[in-house]
Amino acid sequence: MIKTIIWDWNGTLLDDLQLSLDSVNVLLKERDLPTLTVERYREIFNFPVIKYYEAAGFDFSKEPFEIPARKYMNLYHAGEHTTQLFPDVIKTLSYLKDKGYQQFVLSAMEDGNLKKMIANAGITDYFNGIFGIKDDFAREKISMGKHVVKDLKLNPKECVMIGDTLHDAEVAATCGFDCILYTQGHVSRERLESKGFRTIDRLEELLSF
Repeated sequence: MIKTIIWDWNGTLLDDLQLSLDSVNVLLKERDLPTLTVERYREIFNFPVIKYYEAAGFDFSKEPFEIPARKYMNLYHAGEHTTQLFPDVIKTLSYLKDKGYQQFVLSAMEDGNLKKMIANAGITDYFNGIFGIKDDFAREKISMGKHVVKDLKLNPKECVMIGDTLHDAEVAATCGFDCILYTQGHVSRERLESKGFRTIDRLEELLSF
């Protein structure tokens, strides 16, 4: 029996694909590298994000990863007002809260920025806890997932992770969660389905599970 729902943020609750693509393309143009299409972006996006940067063409023998990573976050936060929640987020979160599920957010975004964005979206009260990482470099969130399980004394068999990336599937597998992958975020449906987890095209599909 599932009692706890652990949400990813970017690309799962927040529709920020276009902003993410636009931000990285600014960096690519500055380095005279080919820009990414949506399709190419969704084929190479990965964690830790340094791997995705390398797949996009960045050469970290010429500059440290932290330089484009910091510039990317500056661009992202300058444009975050253009993002919005996916259309069925409020309906889904409200339904699940009314049904008595615990809901948490587990994100590879820096903790302070994560909580600020969720507050600005007006959905903080739907969650029993919000957990981000300590910096802006989006290396991984497996260790954070383990800490959440331990600190909150969660039973992994009663948890489901809902995310949009292969890393969310890795978090779920490592922590012992069930997993449902959302196809409208940062990773293509084909890549998500290759992991063998259930996929959904709309978050409100969860209402019938």
